Amino acid sequence: MKIDDYRLLVKIKNVGTIRGAAKALHLSQPAISQRVKQIEEHWGEKLFIRTTKKILITPAGEKIIEFGEELIERETKLLDEISKSTNEVTGRLSLGVSSVVGQYLLPEILEAYIEQYPQVNIELFTGLSQDIRHSINQYHVAIIRGEKIQDRQCHQLFSDKLYIIERKDVKKEKLLIEFQSDPSFHSVVDEWLTDHPNWRPTRKITVDQIETCKQLMLHGIGMAILPESAITDLDTSLYNIHPLISQETHLSRPTWISYSENATDLPQVKAFLNIVTRKN
Repeated sequence: MKIDDYRLLVKIKNVGTIRGAAKALHLSQPAISQRVKQIEEHWGEKLFIRTTKKILITPAGEKIIEFGEELIERETKLLDEISKSTNEVTGRLSLGVSSVVGQYLLPEILEAYIEQYPQVNIELFTGLSQDIRHSINQYHVAIIRGEKIQDRQCHQLFSDKLYIIERKDVKKEKLLIEFQSDPSFHSVVDEWLTDHPNWRPTRKITVDQIETCKQLMLHGIGMAILPESAITDLDTSLYNIHPLISQETHLSRPTWISYSENATDLPQVKAFLNIVTRKN
């Protein structure tokens, strides 16, 4: 078996579904199912049991995935040790980045980084901050939203103010378009809506990505609550843009950059942190 096969098994374990693993790895569900079948044939054991909601791991699967996690950890440590032994900025840089940051801020940062350090092999995962927290040890650097990560170096990059937005020329029922986010974000939004009955929606629809949410709002489907970083390109003459104010405070969403102390010993990590600092 290749180490990528073990990475696949670990990803399925962490995400809990074939669909989620396929999305995270940018593969089709049939392709992942076929690879899992081949791995099971290799070991002669069933590794997963599918249910309607999630994947259950068999006892044999637990042992094989644990073995795979050990191999991945050993390879990662070896690669990092090799990187430390040279002053050149090469090697592997593993990033876990919130989808919002990945869509609106990361492209400019990575463009500058790749231009300066083309020899670095970048491994990038984008998704919900809560998913990145659950697998934090897999990344040299994490950029997440909401609460900071304990037991790691954490620095706030910025605080993203929140706004509720709707098109001025569309007068429909109060339909709120939501995007998937962490429970802490939805809790803040729900509390604000409860305290502001004039904005309280009669219906809600939920989409998976913030950009989908934004595009539906732009086409007059409904209103949306979006962070400031996602609305810098809006024509303010066409939209009602109302700040989320609570107790005289503009509600916001902090963004943190997080890494372990040992990670800064790696030239490629130190170089990435320097670029992020300059860009913010």
